[in-house]
Amino acid sequence: MALEKLEKHELFGLLNEAEMAILANASGVMRLAEGEIVCREGNTAGHFFVLLRGRVELTKPSPDGPGYLVDDLLPGSVFGVSSVMNARRYFLDGVCVEGSEVLKIEGRALRRVLDMNPTVGHAMQRRLSEIFFKRFVDAMER
Repeated sequence: MALEKLEKHELFGLLNEAEMAILANASGVMRLAEGEIVCREGNTAGHFFVLLRGRVELTKPSPDGPGYLVDDLLPGSVFGVSSVMNARRYFLDGVCVEGSEVLKIEGRALRRVLDMNPTVGHAMQRRLSEIFFKRFVDAMER
């Protein structure tokens, strides 16, 4: 099931069959209810996520209140990039604002695939940079 979900996502379209199999073996689908937390700021960044269904809000927590909304994710969105960048910790909270399905990919396996195929790795890193630069700019304009 995880392989089917990966094959349909534009970010993984350049991967060959062997690379897809590695990721499929390191992936699983999480079914989450409204209010459930996908990732929490400060926790170990072990997974990369693809939102398959539902909505997830990414927020920067604040000790003085509810936090700062960084992005409101819709299906197809990716998050948890810290796991790919070897940052060790998540920098945002990811919370489901409705029932959601999230594809959870082990960051270690994704890094290995990107290292195995530098051309694909470069293309994927560039696309991730574009996604997250846009997320940053949009958040700063709020």
